[in-house]
Amino acid sequence: MSIFYEMDKDFGNLLKEKKNFLFIGEAGSGKSEIVLNVAAKLAEQTGAKVQVFDMDQSKPLYRSRDMKDAFAQKGVEINYQLQFLDAPTVVGGVAESLMNKDVYTVLDIGGGHNASRVVGVYAHLLKDDDTVPVYVINPYRPWTKSLKAIDETMSDIVTAARLNRIYILGNPNLGYQTSAEEFMEGLARLDELLGGIVTVGSFVVRDEIYDEVKNMTDRHLFPIELFLTYSWVDR
Repeated sequence: MSIFYEMDKDFGNLLKEKKNFLFIGEAGSGKSEIVLNVAAKLAEQTGAKVQVFDMDQSKPLYRSRDMKDAFAQKGVEINYQLQFLDAPTVVGGVAESLMNKDVYTVLDIGGGHNASRVVGVYAHLLKDDDTVPVYVINPYRPWTKSLKAIDETMSDIVTAARLNRIYILGNPNLGYQTSAEEFMEGLARLDELLGGIVTVGSFVVRDEIYDEVKNMTDRHLFPIELFLTYSWVDR
């Protein structure tokens, strides 16, 4: 049985079917932007309470927690724990939210060993049928340029959390000015990286180039707005 979960399914449809989402990805994968878009979409389409837990300890910038006040207006509560240097932190309330059938839960977790330890705390809850672990890959980042590098991080997470499935979401981008051509080059690069192991069915694309890209591929596309990138550019 393959550990790769319903790779042919449109990521947008998964959001309509599941309640809890665990996002894993190395720094620069664009994971936190995706987390914010997913949370906003869940709040809009369900009208239910959405809890985001920012547990990413891998970087100081572009964190979902930086949009806490703005997203409260969208019906999304962003939770996090202040961190001192590289000391591991655990955000309170995660288990309760994962088990609450009336709440949608989105976990924002980084990559590497720190992420493995954080995820392992909730291993017993992450096998629930309502939970989808999503691994975000940006093939343009230096630490995702080989299958070996991708496999090492993914294996750490899968082993620590004892996951029995994982959904891969492609996010080929070079920042907020990524062109349609660069997106397509990244898509092809990810196909080449993963070879015959698995075919990624869904890709994230910036909403400004969505209309152009949708005519260039038959893959499922999930358009997103860039919240964090522009907030830092404006500064």
